[in-house]
Amino acid sequence: MPNRMMTIVAACGAACGALADPPAGYYDPVTGTDGPTIFAQLTTLTNQAITRSYDAARNILQVTDEDPSNPNNIILVYNGASIVSTWTSGATWNREHCWPRSLGVGSSGSDNSDLHMLRPCNPSVNSSRGNKKFGTAPGQWDPDQFGHEYRGEMARVVFYAATRYTYLSIPVIGSQPQLIDWHFDQMPDADDRRRNDSVYVYQQNRNPFVDRPEWVWAVFGDGPSDAQITIAGAPSIDLGAFIDDGTPVQTTVGLDKTGSAPTTYLVSVSGDVSSDAATGAQAGFGRGVRSESIPVSLAGGHGLLQGTLTVETTEITSAGAGQGSADAADVLTVTGLALAPSLASLDPAQPTLIATVDLGEIPVGASSGPVSVPVWNLADPVLGAGLDIDAVTITGQAEGVSLLGAPLLGVPGGSSGTLTLEVTPTAQGEIAALATIAVSDEDLPGASSSELTLLIAASAVDLCPADVNRDGQLTPGDFNAWILAFNTQAPECDINRDGQCTPGDFNAWIFAYQAGCP
Repeated sequence: MPNRMMTIVAACGAACGALADPPAGYYDPVTGTDGPTIFAQLTTLTNQAITRSYDAARNILQVTDEDPSNPNNIILVYNGASIVSTWTSGATWNREHCWPRSLGVGSSGSDNSDLHMLRPCNPSVNSSRGNKKFGTAPGQWDPDQFGHEYRGEMARVVFYAATRYTYLSIPVIGSQPQLIDWHFDQMPDADDRRRNDSVYVYQQNRNPFVDRPEWVWAVFGDGPSDAQITIAGAPSIDLGAFIDDGTPVQTTVGLDKTGSAPTTYLVSVSGDVSSDAATGAQAGFGRGVRSESIPVSLAGGHGLLQGTLTVETTEITSAGAGQGSADAADVLTVTGLALAPSLASLDPAQPTLIATVDLGEIPVGASSGPVSVPVWNLADPVLGAGLDIDAVTITGQAEGVSLLGAPLLGVPGGSSGTLTLEVTPTAQGEIAALATIAVSDEDLPGASSSELTLLIAASAVDLCPADVNRDGQLTPGDFNAWILAFNTQAPECDINRDGQCTPGDFNAWIFAYQAGCP
């Protein structure tokens, strides 16, 4: 196996659309703006190559088709299998002529060993393919039949071969319109470009239809492009306010394509806008009227965010005003207001999620009166989201503890909203209630929720234990009430507070009755 070679390539200039990694100036000789001229110039350019032998190809393919996930393996064409790359005299893999010899490729010379046209292949798959034409009809060879996308790659192999070796005729290997459709349906991806770069290291020429996929229609299409792409809707989108939680706010943008010809286009972004479609590589639309949606994201910190998404048709030819290469770029401006998340706290000075309210002693049957509990939003007053207090749940020794009023919505940053509680004990003893306060950002995209915890403590004291019937007076009726409590073992019977209801409580009641009430 040959030593690995380092590829040093320069970034392609703007004219190349940042599509792959051809050396700077590689395509400068291709100046044509019509199909025949571009074809002739590409024929000259692709023939400026080093010819490697067919025998050497078995070693070179171990590099050009290396599995990116496992450097000891190669990826086989058509079935996509990853196997150990070691050459075993064709037992585990052999060399597939994507354009078969019997369909015009010589048994010697550069076309026989052209690395753009050779792929490692499973021997039985290679045998099954034989010299079948590419296509989906019975008796033809569908490169996608094993569930992997190879139609577009094979189409570009055919276009390369027919451009460099002009004696090769496309109809003998497949339908030209179908191959064009395959190209636009499966545009060059990172694997295509990586292989193109690798082959260039050894052969010093490139498959131009991987680097510049717009040349396919210009050279092999039916005529000048009548395609036009527009961004659906208005020239701007305001995403409004949203909570910036570190995750970009996302939407989709529709692209509409008209015209009978397929087309290629490039998506770019600026400012605070990003898009998975802005890969630096061209995308494609098939023939006829087409539509699709592309994702758009907006992120960049807190405040007013703005950026653009540009869709530029990359065609070479034009059938008329606003069509093909004359289709002006569409620019969409995207804006939005990113707010910092709210910050709920039970303390105005620092984030505090748990606090205690101790109300001290409260007479049984009396009220603590309204007790105000401020809930703070410590977010920035200008760029912070409002705070919603969604619900309050009281648990624990909660008898006699109540919430006055409804939860609050939209507490601004730097401000507080007030929860009002009231405690009215019904029996003597300690009160320990738990108020769980559910809070969230105001109702905007990206909102999240959290909880605050308030511990409510109080001591319920009985200032007049002899007033068993709780009518506010000491009368013989309280004796009858105590007898009833004694007989039923009700808590009101336990006047001496020893935790039991016994005859001793009668003496305690007599003493309390004689002492009177405050």
